[in-house]
Amino acid sequence: MRLSSKSQYGLKACFILAQNYPDRCVSASALEKEIAVSGKYIEKIMRMLSGHGLVTAERGVTGGYKLARAPEQITIGDVARALEDNMEIADCITSTCEKCATGTVWRKLYDGINEVLDSMTLQSVLDDHGGVIVCRCGEHAHAHAQGGAR
Repeated sequence: MRLSSKSQYGLKACFILAQNYPDRCVSASALEKEIAVSGKYIEKIMRMLSGHGLVTAERGVTGGYKLARAPEQITIGDVARALEDNMEIADCITSTCEKCATGTVWRKLYDGINEVLDSMTLQSVLDDHGGVIVCRCGEHAHAHAQGGAR
């Protein structure tokens, strides 16, 4: 199972916003450069996060994106569910059919994943890795696939 790149880039963006909370907005172009993703894609991700009340956008010279709430009030689960259609990994998750033996497996996995994601906040990630920059894993994987850097 693999989460989409929206979750990976969205979490990186939220981490950067958390590092700048509450003092500064971060521009889309700064996020694009820091995360190494296209401006169009980061804008799409930020619209989704904004639609779920996790980030706000401010216009103007010093405008950009900010967290809508303090980092300790936003869980990693909030971010992932905003970008992954509620993280429903199988149709059985929302099914009311109790006679499906495999549905129990998927519901337990879903519950476990969400429990882990909801146990971490942006603040706890900052506390553990506040001075660290976000990685550009996708950039490395692309170079590796092309026979480049290893």
